[in-house]
Amino acid sequence: MWRQYASLTLLLGMIHTPSYGAEHTHNVDNLPDLATFSVNNATEFALGRQFLRQLRSSTVLREDMLLTSYLENLCYRLAFAAGVNQPNLQVVLIPDHKINAFAVAGGIIGVNDGLIVYADHEAELASVLAHELAHISQHHYVRSVEGASDQALIYLAALLASIALSSVDSEAGVALGVSTQAALAQQQLSYSRIHEREADRIGMQTLVSAGFSARAMSDFFSKMEKQTRQVGFMPAFLLTHPLTQERIADSSLRARSYTQQGQIDSLDYQLFRTRLFAQMGTDSQDIHNLQEKLTQQPQDSLIRYRLVLAYLHSQQTDLAEQNLRPLLKESPNQVHYLITQADIYLAAQKPELAWQFLQQALLVNNGSMVLRFYAAKAAQRTQKTALAIDLLEALSQERREDPLIWRSLMECYQQQKDALGVLRARAEYTFLQGDGKRALVDLAQAAEMAKTNYPVLAKIQQRQQAIQNIMIAEKK
Repeated sequence: MWRQYASLTLLLGMIHTPSYGAEHTHNVDNLPDLATFSVNNATEFALGRQFLRQLRSSTVLREDMLLTSYLENLCYRLAFAAGVNQPNLQVVLIPDHKINAFAVAGGIIGVNDGLIVYADHEAELASVLAHELAHISQHHYVRSVEGASDQALIYLAALLASIALSSVDSEAGVALGVSTQAALAQQQLSYSRIHEREADRIGMQTLVSAGFSARAMSDFFSKMEKQTRQVGFMPAFLLTHPLTQERIADSSLRARSYTQQGQIDSLDYQLFRTRLFAQMGTDSQDIHNLQEKLTQQPQDSLIRYRLVLAYLHSQQTDLAEQNLRPLLKESPNQVHYLITQADIYLAAQKPELAWQFLQQALLVNNGSMVLRFYAAKAAQRTQKTALAIDLLEALSQERREDPLIWRSLMECYQQQKDALGVLRARAEYTFLQGDGKRALVDLAQAAEMAKTNYPVLAKIQQRQQAIQNIMIAEKK
């Protein structure tokens, strides 16, 4: 069925929107039911993965293993609190300044940079994600698209198109997403309102179960509504999640019924935001201003960390390391500080020190996916290619859907001049990036190279068949 609408998707550019996908009246705003994985849900799962591959093929996503790891951990924390059975989520961070997020069939969750900027505290971000996960647990996607699968596909195509257009023309992207949603929503508006109220209620329960403050959701609603009134600008999130006074009042009343105080913020979240801000270049304060602030508040770790990243960005690696030292002394196992120290060594062209430093860090926390990934990158920089490949191969088994892992593996095999390894890793990478045909070409070449290595040949042929089956199913 998807093929019917592929031309629309391709025509409009297909992917990268701050249009959302988890609440609105229609189908795609609501995630599939991952708790009771039926045949229908298997179809939704496949549709969601196809959406994600197309998203990657036409939109630049923010690729930072440390940032992604934080978001994934938060989403899974909420998913388990919501009682989702064996959740299989894919989380992407989109470099878009609009305040938005989306959720799509199959457990795909997208978060805009703008939402992180706007959410001052971790509980505020968690409240949005909990709302999305509520659409999963309440079967909203299935209920919304029942008898309207064609509309679901049209919406997915338009969602992809509006994301892509938004990356070029912010206003046009939002306009496309809203107009499409308005048309598809016409027949299902009552379901939208019901789903939104239900997602608010279940989302708040999830928020509390995960240990966060219930007030975060109602406070965030009020915060967005206030901005809309004062500035006259409606956040993109509200264009797809209509916020009424009734919803705000209900949320506020419900929050007061919870007696536990709950978590509001965390150092991890603020370090996550600080790293993101540094990448976005949104911090208008220069190094001199940060130095003055730190002089006035020498114990403020966030100001110091901002200064460290500012020094690193300006290639003043000695000063960056000097200011990071007190933070590492205070919190020697804080992953953000550890990775930043490795970044400093690499920026200073000292990859061997980065490798040694990360090896020591892994002795304390050898289960950290982020530390292992950065250790692999450091090993690659020091020509320890075999060690890098060992680390990345292990990670690829844990994170088979992570294109960053496969691209890194491809680079290592190139460095090692292992043509067969390059072809196999590139096939996985290009498939995840939405180019299944290229992936099959690479696997065919790999099969030819491995024709006398029968165990490897068997694995290559199995992967060929799996990708072919996916591509055939998508054309139906």
